[in-house]
Amino acid sequence: MKILVVVLSCNKHNHLWEKITSKGIENLIIFTGGSDKTYYDKKTSILHLRCNDKYDGLPEKMILMMEYILHSSHFSDITHIIKIDDHDNVFTKENIDCLYKLKELQDYHYIGQKLNDRNIYPWVWEQGNTYHHGKVDLDSYWHEKCYSGGYLPWLDGGCSYILSKEAIQCIFSWYNSSNLEELRQTEIFEDLMMGKILYHHDILPKLVNYNIIGDK
Repeated sequence: MKILVVVLSCNKHNHLWEKITSKGIENLIIFTGGSDKTYYDKKTSILHLRCNDKYDGLPEKMILMMEYILHSSHFSDITHIIKIDDHDNVFTKENIDCLYKLKELQDYHYIGQKLNDRNIYPWVWEQGNTYHHGKVDLDSYWHEKCYSGGYLPWLDGGCSYILSKEAIQCIFSWYNSSNLEELRQTEIFEDLMMGKILYHHDILPKLVNYNIIGDK
């Protein structure tokens, strides 16, 4: 088993990068958007992605990061990733080392610390979800547009979540660099997107507390 810590960031948060990469965690990368081309800088542990680097670009940033992980020789031996936000999570090398002791990693493909759950699936917000309003630019597709898609059980991204390689492959089969335009007009919440896709592959979220402090 080999877990890669993938820290979601953006260029305006580059002042946080040195502190994150100095934690002594061997298998850790920071991924960010806004680049003219996609490339991995092994020296700095930064994965630069050619994608939208703003709030409404989070779904495509996640998809392109996973696509790179799946196809790059740098990460061919990775069995799991743990997605962590750069500014919302407090984590240490000891936290990551302890993940290898989780028995749930042997049996589940989608693990996290905060589960958004309902008894009947899928459900919808009657008036549409406006959580992203005020977070996207005026020229964004999602400016003043409600999310009215369905909801299935998902793990909150602000509290981190773990995906197995099998789960990543399922997500890649649904969205990848070939259908980003569809993605941009369908998904605005990256964590909900993961839950919906994996549900259709019969992968359900598993709630586990692994002591990484999130935003909730």
